[in-house]
Amino acid sequence: MLEYKVDGPALKDGIPLHIAVASLDSFQAVLDKTYLVAVGSKKMSSRDRNVFQLKASSFSRGSLVATFEIILTGVQLALPFVGTLGPQNIWEYTKDTFNFLKVVCGSVQNGEKPQYVFKNNGAVTVKTGNTVNNYYAPVIQIGESALPNYQHLAHLIDPKKLDEISAGQSGQEKPDIFIGKNDRNIFDIPTRIEKETIRLLCEIYDFNKYKNVGRLSVKDQNQPVPPGEYSFTIDGSQNYVDYIYSMLKPEVELACLVELESNPFGDDKVHQLHITGVKSKQITDSNAKSRVAQPNIEGRKGEDQA
Repeated sequence: MLEYKVDGPALKDGIPLHIAVASLDSFQAVLDKTYLVAVGSKKMSSRDRNVFQLKASSFSRGSLVATFEIILTGVQLALPFVGTLGPQNIWEYTKDTFNFLKVVCGSVQNGEKPQYVFKNNGAVTVKTGNTVNNYYAPVIQIGESALPNYQHLAHLIDPKKLDEISAGQSGQEKPDIFIGKNDRNIFDIPTRIEKETIRLLCEIYDFNKYKNVGRLSVKDQNQPVPPGEYSFTIDGSQNYVDYIYSMLKPEVELACLVELESNPFGDDKVHQLHITGVKSKQITDSNAKSRVAQPNIEGRKGEDQA
């Protein structure tokens, strides 16, 4: 049996449900990512949930301690070099992913890019500084997918509330996964804002005027950032009305600074954009004119999707 534990000052007089739910949900999501990579899926379906579950059999007082088991039935594998997949394999991949992410996130936090060597036998050598570690290739894929879930789990740590999140075999002296009071930022990825202003043609499809943040879509190739959807914030004391009107345009031109993320899995990627100015672009193409962006202006009580 496996054991999941959450402990800290906030749990001494009972277990606040919002803390219990948040931690259990994040922990479930971490193991879901292991399962999804193993079966070659990107999102848990109702069928997947019937196949893969964590089932708790007991809870203890004083801290949130849940004894649980991994239930896995009728799985068709997507990983060609894994002959069989069972609960123990799921757990082994999960704990290896935890250790892998600690290593590579720590490396980029220290300003060093991990170096990867993929081998024909399905193994990967990861070099960080003078340290070399070996993993199975799925661990890298699981790590990239599960990183946001590990970040969310670690961010639950608060010295005044929670000082431990751990998991491992029941009765084991040292847990396989341990996030302590000093580990809140263990999986955070550093970012930097480039100094050079770029010009970008895009569509703004979401904007929150109370927070000055939004989302935009870059569709065309040969631009300073690859095609895709990005979060943005507007810098300085700009008039937010310009951005509301921009959502009525099929395309606008932005002046912005790019905030890059020190990606531990490969080339650096865009974290978000900092917009310093916006102007509408006159569209002459008849097809482009026919495109009408539907504005999504969020009120004060609306949820921020940016």
